[in-house]
Order: sequence, then C-alpha cells, then structure tokens
Amino acid sequence: MFSVPTTSPATVGGRAVSPLPAKVRIAAIGGGTGLPNVLRGLCSLLYAGSTRQQPGDAGADQLVAVVTTTDDGGSSGRLRRDFGVIPPGDIRNCLAALAEDQSLLTALFQYRFEGSDGLNGHALGNLMLTALTEVTGDFVKAVEIAARVVGARGRVVPATVDQVVLSAELVDGRTVSGETAIVAAGSPIRRLSLHPAEPRCVDTALDALRRADVIVVGPGSLYTSLLPPLLMPEILEAVRLADAARVLVLNLMTEPGETADFDAARHLEVVEEHLGFQPFDHVIFNTAPIPAHLSSWYAERGAAPIVVSNADIARFRGLGVQPLGAPLASEGPSGRVRHHPGRLAATVLAAARLAPRQPLPFREGSH
Repeated sequence: MFSVPTTSPATVGGRAVSPLPAKVRIAAIGGGTGLPNVLRGLCSLLYAGSTRQQPGDAGADQLVAVVTTTDDGGSSGRLRRDFGVIPPGDIRNCLAALAEDQSLLTALFQYRFEGSDGLNGHALGNLMLTALTEVTGDFVKAVEIAARVVGARGRVVPATVDQVVLSAELVDGRTVSGETAIVAAGSPIRRLSLHPAEPRCVDTALDALRRADVIVVGPGSLYTSLLPPLLMPEILEAVRLADAARVLVLNLMTEPGETADFDAARHLEVVEEHLGFQPFDHVIFNTAPIPAHLSSWYAERGAAPIVVSNADIARFRGLGVQPLGAPLASEGPSGRVRHHPGRLAATVLAAARLAPRQPLPFREGSH
C-alpha cells in the first residue's frame, strides 16, 4: 500500500513523483455510496490520531466533500417535495463517513425508520438536517451544525443551494426529467442537462476546489452523481483553474440505467462530450478480479465488471489522461463489491504526486 506522500521526492511504479504539501488539501466531488467510501479512506490517512475538531479548526479544510444534490428518490426525495429542503441523504452519508468514530450517536444519525406510518423509510439524520434547516433557515449552516454533532473530521458542503432537476435526452428520442426517472427510463443517455442551467454554488465548495492540491471525482454513478456538479459552470471553472491534481476514480462495475455496456474509456469520453474538454490528469482503475459469486449477483441485475484493456489504456492516453491501476475491489459489509477505502485513498495520493498540477487551458466549446 502507498503511504501518505511527504515533501520528499519518491517514485511510484518506477516513475518520479512530485512532492505534495505536508498538509495536503483534498476536495472530493460526488455522491451516492462512492463518495462516503472515498472519505472514509482519506479521513483515516489525513486525520490519523486526531481528535474531534472544534469550530473553526483549520484542519477541516484538509478534506472537503462537495456533494451532489439532485436526488429525488426515497427519503431525500420525499423531504425535498414536502419541505423544499436540499436532498439530505448523500450529505448525511458523508457526515457519517467522516465521523470521529462509529458511536451510538452516529448509529442514531444513520438509523432508518420502518413501519407503515409517515416516518417509514426516513433516516433520522435526514430528519435532523431538515429540522435544522427549518430552524436556521440555512441548509449549509444546518450541515455545519450536524457535522459538529457527529464529530465529523473534514468538511461536507452541498454543491449548490438551488433545487436542481436533472434532465436527460435519451438515445430513443425521449427527454426525461428527474434522477429517478432517468435511471428507470431503460434507454441509453445521449445528453444530460441541469435546470436551472447555472445554479448558485456554495462559496465554501468553490473555495475548497480553488485551494485544493488534489481534486478527486468518483467513484459513483456517472450521470447522476459525477456529471451534475461538473455541469455547474462555477464548479467546472473552479476545477479548471485549480492548481491541483485532478483524478477520476473509475467504477468497479457498469451500472444499469446509466453505463450498461460501457467499456472503461467510454466513461471519460462521456465526460469530455459533456464538458467540452477533458478535466482529468489521471484515471484510477481496479486491477483485482471481482469474486465469482459477486460477479454472478451483479450479472443477474445487468451489471458487469469494468475491465481495463490495453485498448482502453491507449484511449485514456489519447485523451491526455494517465492511467493508474491498483487492486481496489473488496467485498463490502452488505455483500456488494466496493473500493477498499484505504487502498483507494493511498492510490489517490499516489496519483496526485504523478499528475501535473497546473490550470487547464480554456478550450473552445467548454462550459
């Protein structure tokens, strides 16, 4: 396993690497189950031995999660419709991932009600974030308070405070609105867009991206977790201009409703088609085999392992993106395949030391 980079020169895979600051700043973009997994690993490396943060602690800025807020399903979708709140579910999961320990308080934050009444399916943390928003009148402030309650190390911020709706033009000619409807549409996606097209982005998120030494995107659902924040003009511009290593973490499996039948390189090509340029320096991918029993479970649901071929490697490089493979696949506690948090975090930092850290040139057609 790679260790946290120091300020001393070193090599990775026989290649010379550049030093990163002793207190490296990382901004991680995404949502779903992927972003919390990234945060767990990075948190363990960056805050090893640290104690609960106090308000205003500068250490919080070492790791900032910029969370996608377009969810319209489940508990988050119901609270969004009923209270007009920013969907809290992905925010809640990120706060739990950054919690100082998995204490009873954190377990309560993640507790999900069961039954037939109005609370059925709601996570207590989602209700807390909604109530804090009602009391303070400010969702970003509500997240900051919840972070202190669970003892989160690092910082969690929504990408935007506007209610953003995803819209997808499908290959079959239909246009579908809403994240849940897009995934359920059963047709490949030709083009994704946001409404409003230029939502107001959170200043804390933009500052974190501008000041980052590393910007990591993924793993996660390509169209519903990763692309939405990158389609926000302010966030994309902050990513483009950052003096940072920009790293995409490729998923372990294809995803029905989004990336079925995609090969590895197609994920990056879709990003470039939407943004007008390629924002990444490196792509991290898994080299470990997926256990047969997990592959069979996923195959029954229309998903397949993403295997990176020599042709994919050539296409990555043709896009100006350097590949970095590592044995990342592991079986998660739910019996699903997941990136190993520690190995992924170490590989992100290794990729950051290999990547050029400079602003990207503006290209015709970029947002």
